Amino acid sequence: MAEAYALHEGAFGTAIVLELRANLVPHAHSETQIAFWLGGAQATARVGSGLVEYSEDVALGVNAFESHDMTLLDDSGPCVFLAFMVRHEWLTERADRTGRAFRFSTPRVHIDAALRQSCWRVLDLVISAQTERTRLDDEIALLLEAATDAAREDAAKPRIDVGASIDHRLRSAIAYMRDHVTEKRTVDEIAARVGLSRAHLFALFRDQLNTTPQVFSSAVRVEEAMRRVGEGASLTDVALDLGFSAPGNFSRFFKEHTGVSPSVFRRAVQDPMPSTVTGVPR
Repeated sequence: MAEAYALHEGAFGTAIVLELRANLVPHAHSETQIAFWLGGAQATARVGSGLVEYSEDVALGVNAFESHDMTLLDDSGPCVFLAFMVRHEWLTERADRTGRAFRFSTPRVHIDAALRQSCWRVLDLVISAQTERTRLDDEIALLLEAATDAAREDAAKPRIDVGASIDHRLRSAIAYMRDHVTEKRTVDEIAARVGLSRAHLFALFRDQLNTTPQVFSSAVRVEEAMRRVGEGASLTDVALDLGFSAPGNFSRFFKEHTGVSPSVFRRAVQDPMPSTVTGVPR
């Protein structure tokens, strides 16, 4: 069965419908993520030292830059997710409007019956070619409002705005990774470039972003790969430009971090939404 993948871009960020047939390696995103398991094989996710078991009652909430993975627990078939990559600007606007800043204090997001029904409504709209964009955006906004309310951090706990509080040396390290994304740079080289020891660089990534330099560096490569693939660049050219010895190695890396191959990702970005996601005709 072919891979299935659908996405929708809006002011909130990106909504993704995804079938996963293999594990995802530890990875990170620059956006906050909420992932709802919709069925199929059982799966778990590890965020830092915490383990989340996906279920109809539990979704995954991951703050921007936090390292996380996904492990399938059985071989009964693929599992289906509805995931949202939520832009920092959307969360900031919501915080200004409601007076409540947002950051996940736990990766476990409780799903009640109303939230579950909202997930299925959004799923139907995302994979329907006839859906009006405004209606879909409104439904997604309602879903995200409910999900962030369900996962809202206790008001007594300190909140961290990553964009404002990140150490300037960590900013420099990240900028260096992005500027040299087509070159292979070791952690020691990156640390030296920003005037830090290897141990201090690791500590900054751990304490401020809850990830490692290696995971973040991979995220930078994936980010650049997605941009180039989405713009229609040759997969061979992208692979070689990003330092992979062969297109096959690039495709494996891309799928381990995103859940789909580069070719499937490109079709989803460039073509209309598919009429089916799970392979079962609607």
